[in-house]
Amino acid sequence: MTGLGKRTAILTLCRFANYGLMMISPIILVRLLSVGEFGRYREFLLYVSLLVSFATLSINESLLYFVPRYPESIWRVVRQTVLLVACSSIVVVAVVAVADILAGGTILGGFRTPLAVYTLLFSNIDFWESLLLARGQPLRMFAYTSGRLLARLLVVVGLAAATRDVQSIVWGLIGLETVRLAISTSLWRLSARERLEPPVKQLWREQLQFCVPTAVAVLLGMGNQSLGNVVVAKAIGVAALAQFTIGTYGQPIVEAARNSISAVVLPEMVRLSMSDSTRGLLLWKQSTVVNCMVLFPCAVLVFHFAEQLVVTVFGVSYRPAVPLLQIYVFGLLRSCVDFVPALRAINKTRPLVYGSLAALIANAVCLWFLVPAHGLAGAMWSWVVSEFVDALLLGAAVLALYGTPFRRLLPWRSLLSVAAAAVGASPAIMPGFWVTSLGFFGVVLASLLYLGAFVAISLTLRIPEAWSLWYRARRFAAAAMA
Repeated sequence: MTGLGKRTAILTLCRFANYGLMMISPIILVRLLSVGEFGRYREFLLYVSLLVSFATLSINESLLYFVPRYPESIWRVVRQTVLLVACSSIVVVAVVAVADILAGGTILGGFRTPLAVYTLLFSNIDFWESLLLARGQPLRMFAYTSGRLLARLLVVVGLAAATRDVQSIVWGLIGLETVRLAISTSLWRLSARERLEPPVKQLWREQLQFCVPTAVAVLLGMGNQSLGNVVVAKAIGVAALAQFTIGTYGQPIVEAARNSISAVVLPEMVRLSMSDSTRGLLLWKQSTVVNCMVLFPCAVLVFHFAEQLVVTVFGVSYRPAVPLLQIYVFGLLRSCVDFVPALRAINKTRPLVYGSLAALIANAVCLWFLVPAHGLAGAMWSWVVSEFVDALLLGAAVLALYGTPFRRLLPWRSLLSVAAAAVGASPAIMPGFWVTSLGFFGVVLASLLYLGAFVAISLTLRIPEAWSLWYRARRFAAAAMA
């Protein structure tokens, strides 16, 4: 567990650093581009995220399962993964391009050619992050992802400052991905050793059985996340989409915290579940508590200081995004419990499809009724409702597949204690002078005070995971000072 905890901590810090890079780009762009132009740029990214999700079908992420399962044939698995992504991306781009042509260019908002080219370049030979995580090398993964993000940041900001033109930014990104693909292909050819590895029987069948349900679930989940954006862009306008984007701006940090833990835990759960599924489930429960310890305090701070965060970071033009960010916090609370690793660890991915489909339907129904009545707030509430629908179905699937009673599904006492600590520390941020007297600097000081109180209360309540993290932090600090 010590090595696992260390890898999780490293990966979480790496992804937080990457999130910091991701934050910089929009903060600068809102000052270089008008609200309308920034909305067009976000519209392009929205279509890219959808197309890339369809093109990759979570095939690269299957390495987190198959690399620990077949450690002697890693590069054979990688080669098959590359071929699957190539076939999938070509088919998806061709189908969407034809559909856009038949629809008179109304589907892709005038971005047909750059979207097709960018999707093919971005999707292919991009297995390195999952491969490095599956092999327990988070620092190398950080070097790859942060280097890619930094290059993208320089291209986007540089072209925005020079041209103030979204089309120029898009083609600059295409040029960058061309270079990335060439370098990635060369590194793969230098590293691959599949000819020296033993073949794996029925690997195609096994990987497809794993990937297809997972991919469908991810696509439905992506559709669920993007449905509100699409409705806002088409029904209200790109300026409203810019506001809605800022309201969901915390999503990358949520994914950084939750997915870091899941990405490290999943390969270990696979190894443990091969002998006893209950051992893997126990590890998942512990990771869930850690997830809550990271996200619960974030939810309290974001809700309380939403206005100061939005106005300070993005400017007064984005003040309408403040209530959207506060509504988003309720979805953040649902994200604390991630049922996906528990299902993937035993290769039972079909329930992911049912949960994502139910969430998408719930979101669509809520959008139909809430957007006309409540506008952007209705779109955000629709997404929150869909997230809880997904959680209910996935939780029921975990109960059935592991044969565990509800009272043992999660470490309820620890979770309630974490929630109590998050709420109990909130008086530290309540005094108004933090903002009125000190401004944004007061927000930082109050947040630090709140986090200190949260840690103290968590240790007082004797949450096992809190004490485990505390002991490791003390050992790390002692070693650093020695």
